[in-house]
Amino acid sequence: MCYLLPHVRKVKGRSGMTDRYEMQMADRELSLEEAQEILEAGEFAVISTVDPDGTPYGVPVSYVIIDDKMYIHTAKGPGHKFDDWNHDPRVSVAVATEIEPCYEETFFTTRFASVVAQGTIQHVEDPAMVRRVLVDLCMKYLPQFKDEIGGAIQREIDVTDAWCITFDEVRGKAGRRLSH
Repeated sequence: MCYLLPHVRKVKGRSGMTDRYEMQMADRELSLEEAQEILEAGEFAVISTVDPDGTPYGVPVSYVIIDDKMYIHTAKGPGHKFDDWNHDPRVSVAVATEIEPCYEETFFTTRFASVVAQGTIQHVEDPAMVRRVLVDLCMKYLPQFKDEIGGAIQREIDVTDAWCITFDEVRGKAGRRLSH
């Protein structure tokens, strides 16, 4: 028998019915379109997973969004995140933008826009897609060096992997934004 806490409700996700926590300060919840804009605009994300023994693990990453999926690059080889992803490919992703501490009248607060998303991660096998991810990453973070991208990819491709996160749920939240 399943008992839901009063602040958890059943919702329809891409993978069927799921339990979802109600958002605190629900008036700050953003539309899916606004959440996707935050994902596009974000600089870095934290991808969290869980070890086989239940210990949480999060790692900050640079990323790009291609066709509503998040792509990242890593070095090839064994490691903590690879072991976790192979054990259980479910991940949680957090992105925050427009962060600005501020003081308003009588209290301290923060302006922000953020996304928390859940999905699954998988290794990108297609060499053409790996190259596209690497080009898009370079253009996102260092477009002024676009003439160097091909050579850099050629030198690093044998020691670099790409990974794709397909989202099951994307939720955005914002507070005290100046403009968007």
